[in-house]
Amino acid sequence: MARLLVLDIDGTILDPSDIVTPIVRQAISDALEHGVEVALATGRRLRTTLPIVEELGIRLPLVLYNGSLIWSTADRKPLYREAFSPEMLAPIIERSIAAGMPPVLLQGPSETTVDRVVIAAGTFQTDANGRHDLPSWYQDDDLERLPIDRLHLAPDVLKVNIFGSEAEVRAVSGDLSELGIAAFHAGPFSWRGRPPQWTGIFHMPGASKAQAVARLAADLGITMDDVVAVGDGDNDLELIEAAGVGVAMGNAPAFVRERADIVVRGHDEDGVAEAIELVVLSSRR
Repeated sequence: MARLLVLDIDGTILDPSDIVTPIVRQAISDALEHGVEVALATGRRLRTTLPIVEELGIRLPLVLYNGSLIWSTADRKPLYREAFSPEMLAPIIERSIAAGMPPVLLQGPSETTVDRVVIAAGTFQTDANGRHDLPSWYQDDDLERLPIDRLHLAPDVLKVNIFGSEAEVRAVSGDLSELGIAAFHAGPFSWRGRPPQWTGIFHMPGASKAQAVARLAADLGITMDDVVAVGDGDNDLELIEAAGVGVAMGNAPAFVRERADIVVRGHDEDGVAEAIELVVLSSRR
C-alpha cells in the first residue's frame, strides 16, 4: 500500500498553462486526507517551487534541483545538498564556452541566502533597461558575474544550464558524459525573440531525484517499496524505476512510458488525478 506519493511539477501536476487544475488539487487533497504523505520532487529551484507548495499545502521537505537539494520548509534550511566540486564544474564550463553556449550556474539557498545565478563576465549582456539576455525566469534573480577563470570556484552550485540548438546541446552533453557527467535535456522553448532553444541540465554526479527521495523515505521510516512516483521527464526516470510503483504521464517521452509500471493520461487531461485514484485511493476505499 502506498505510503508516500512523490510528484513532479512541470509536465505532471501543472497543466499546459502551468496551473494546478481543481481536479488535480482535489486529488492531492484526497490523498493527504487518506493518510498518504505527499512530496514534490522537481528540477525547480526553491523560489519557483514555494508558491506551489503553499497552494497545495505540502508539509514534507522538498526535493529540488533534481535531487541536489532537500529543503525543509518548516525549518527553512537545507537538510541535504550535493554541490559541484570545482573539479567537476571546470569541464562543463570549459566545453560549453568553447561551444558558444556560456553556462548558467545556479547556487542553492541557505538559511540566510536565496537561490542565486552566477554567469561569466562578458556573457548574457544587459540592455539599456537593465534586463540581461537570460531566459525570462532568471530576470528577477540575484545575479553575480565572475571572471571565466574563476567561475569553477563558485560555491554551492547545484545545477548548471546551457542553452542552444538541440544538436549543439546534445553534442556538449555527449562529450561530458564520457567524463561521467550526465545531463538531462528539455525543449524547445524561446525567450526575447530567440529561435527555439534547448537546455542541457547538469548536476554533480550521484545527485538524482531517486537518491533524494530514498533519503526522504528513510527519514519517514519507510522504504522505496512504499513510494509511488509520478513524472514525465528523463529526470524522473530513475525515480520512476526505483519506486514501488512508478507512474509515467501520458505526455512523457516513449522511453519513459515504456519503463514505467503504469501510464496515465497526460497533464492536459488531469493524469495525476488518475494516478492517485488508481494507485493510492482505490485500495483505501
